[in-house]
Amino acid sequence: MKINSPYSDQGTTEQGAALYSTTVEGKQGRILCTIYTAGGNGMHPVLIFTHGYPGHEKNLDLAQSLRRRGFNSVIFYYRGCWGSEGVFSFEGSIEDTRSVLDFVLSDTRYHFDKKNIFFIGHSLGCVTAARLIAEHPDVRGGVFLAPCDFGKMYLLGKGRQNPGQDLVSTIDEGIPFVNGTDSPTLLREIKEHLDTFSIEPYIAQLVSKPIFWISGSEDTVVSEQAGTSSFMQKLRHYPGHLVCWKRVASDHYFSNMRTQIAMEMANFLLEHIDHNRARINHTSFEEDLTQLIRQDLASVTLSQTAGYFQVSVPYISELIHQITGHNFTALVLKLRMEEAGRLLDESSLSLSEISQLVGYQESSYFMKVFKKYYNSTPTQYRNRGKQH
Repeated sequence: MKINSPYSDQGTTEQGAALYSTTVEGKQGRILCTIYTAGGNGMHPVLIFTHGYPGHEKNLDLAQSLRRRGFNSVIFYYRGCWGSEGVFSFEGSIEDTRSVLDFVLSDTRYHFDKKNIFFIGHSLGCVTAARLIAEHPDVRGGVFLAPCDFGKMYLLGKGRQNPGQDLVSTIDEGIPFVNGTDSPTLLREIKEHLDTFSIEPYIAQLVSKPIFWISGSEDTVVSEQAGTSSFMQKLRHYPGHLVCWKRVASDHYFSNMRTQIAMEMANFLLEHIDHNRARINHTSFEEDLTQLIRQDLASVTLSQTAGYFQVSVPYISELIHQITGHNFTALVLKLRMEEAGRLLDESSLSLSEISQLVGYQESSYFMKVFKKYYNSTPTQYRNRGKQH
């Protein structure tokens, strides 16, 4: 039986997870893109990643992890960076991001759910993401990782003997990796357009959209004072805002907690997907769910199931109970025991092999669970079947 995603449209065919390389036409030439698509039929929420300056961290691991939770991801490189054509500039990075967003909104190939578009910004990419989220109604929200606010960095340095020295050092470090510019040109661009390259000017538009903001207390690249503190102080004037701030003990790249960050991002995004788009077929839901669990009896989890159906964990948990009459754990147990019984009846596999196939690493524990469920040991169950 073919499993239907909650986003499936009539006439769509089974899709497997895949990677695509493509280009988007920008104002200065080709913008190089990598697209990770999730498996399953129909439309998938899409994440547009905006990298920092110059973009050493591409966050490909986050894209891969989020794909397993049902998200399509678009990773691209600004003009003059990492192979994209053109001359690098900060304003050009914003223009290129608009071009990529336009590509996503007009695409008909990659099964992007255009009602659920999120930006994932890192460092200076958070400024780019903030601007696009603020100005574009089709963008649902985003995640800001270790925000770098160049406008704020410059203003913080104005009272010092060498104003903007921290900013100059940051720009200097990136120059070898960008094309066609130099430090004085980039610094002048920031000084002349402070609001453009800052997050705070967009706060009134951002507070109405779900934003997951993660900063690192051990960040030595961009201090929380320069990237986070002022924004959070101003946020107090907006009761009812949808910004969720998490402060963690990590560096600018969250090097010691990538797996945790990916998990928390996925949970946040799934909580804020437009569930009205998740057209779950309640008539076939139990059959679809059963098939999904049976395909991965050994390791299926509730969070993976929620990701497949493109809903949050609480949403899928409640739906499973409403429709099947079981909670998720009880349903998995039922299906594991049914499969174990079938294998005992129809195969000559050992108890150890059957135990592994249905998700139990220890045969002794499997036998204990089996006896409690069937009131019979696996050996008795198998022998009883032979007698009949």
